[in-house]
Amino acid sequence: MVEKRPTGRSRVCVLRSPLLIALAVSTLAATPRFTAASRWHPDITSQQPSTRLSAKTRTEIFDKVGKEIQEHYYDPALNGVDWGAVQRQYLPEAVAAKSDQEFYAVLSRMTSELHDAHTRFSSPEQWKVVKRQQGVGAGFSVDRVDGQVVVNTVRAHSSAADAGIQPGMILISVDGQPVSDRLAELERDRPASSSDRATQMVAFARLLAGPPGSTLQVTLQTANGTKWNLALARQVYSVASKVFSERLPSGNGYIRFDSFDQSTTKEFREALAKFSAAPGMVIDLRRNGGGDLSVLLPIAGYFFDKKTLFAKDATRTGKPLSEFAGIFKLPLDLYVGKAGDQIFSGPVVILVGPRSASSAEVFAAGMQESRRATIVGSPTCGCVLGIAKPRVMKGGGVLEMSEVLWFSPSGRKLEGSGVTPDQPVVTTVSDLQQRRDVAMQEADAILWRTASMAQRASRQ
Repeated sequence: MVEKRPTGRSRVCVLRSPLLIALAVSTLAATPRFTAASRWHPDITSQQPSTRLSAKTRTEIFDKVGKEIQEHYYDPALNGVDWGAVQRQYLPEAVAAKSDQEFYAVLSRMTSELHDAHTRFSSPEQWKVVKRQQGVGAGFSVDRVDGQVVVNTVRAHSSAADAGIQPGMILISVDGQPVSDRLAELERDRPASSSDRATQMVAFARLLAGPPGSTLQVTLQTANGTKWNLALARQVYSVASKVFSERLPSGNGYIRFDSFDQSTTKEFREALAKFSAAPGMVIDLRRNGGGDLSVLLPIAGYFFDKKTLFAKDATRTGKPLSEFAGIFKLPLDLYVGKAGDQIFSGPVVILVGPRSASSAEVFAAGMQESRRATIVGSPTCGCVLGIAKPRVMKGGGVLEMSEVLWFSPSGRKLEGSGVTPDQPVVTTVSDLQQRRDVAMQEADAILWRTASMAQRASRQ
């Protein structure tokens, strides 16, 4: 959807491209913090491959990555993967790599063999992009809609927006290759991720990926069937999360934010306080890829007036990670809320989709099972593991890996399955072309029905 100020009639979403997005930026602080975030990036972010690492250093890095995962991965069974065999498979490629970038790409593919959206290896160039909270792309993203690969968001002031690309346009080819053929190649080249939805998001990210300044050639089909060939420059842009809020024409409040980062708590609290007397609240997490636990918990607490079990977690040792000693004193059962902290007590609807990942899924599951919110949209990513801290290697490459497994309050494992909406909503190509946000319309309708029922009950 095109980025602009939303109206109550047609909800539009800012593009938050999955390419090179730093959804776990809070891990970069000097103080270790717990994060649970999904981030997709292509294998190469620079057109100038480096050759600085010696053969000995590459071997040391390769061995350290293998050992860290073997000893600290959340699942001692390593997700059912024969990790020793995986290392033996990739070692010859790592040794034969012609550049550091090619070597880092080998490590990225190797870590993806764990079928885990959170465990990944970033090159130094990729990690710099992460730390800067930047993304790289041509300014649009795609999803599979009505069986076709369709533009669903367009970023304002991007190459795509300047060229006139609109939501609902069908992507026919990329760099002269039919999109179906290219996606099939990408899916064969990369192991499956945490879920089918996560695997598809990775494929879509890589489909449009490339280094800054490079050109993306696309063929699109417009609503009237016209074919359109375009050359788009890939640009660097900020992906720092902001909280957007407005009062809908219905009187309900609307809040959207795309990650649980350190600036979110205060902004969210202020936005929620503005709508404390609203009849209902819509929280849009459809492009929220996760973030920091220390942000998620207080935000959830604003909806409860008493201590409430909100999530559960498990580590390899069965104990809180030692890195959190003196910071969170993290229990295995996570509670939110207390008397006096509740800001909003009315009905809540949460909008989710396949790009709702990690902490966003923990939040949605906790609100759903506590009966504090109705979930509307399509199933979430199913990418719900926790990264404790990044492991920086010689040369600046970074290993992130999953050390915590998350569960809903009832003990339901979220990794691989995600959150199923209470009210499923399917967006069509026609909806995108006509700027109809059917999920937003359904959310408003649910809140209206809830308010009507409450009024009838009060008169009885």
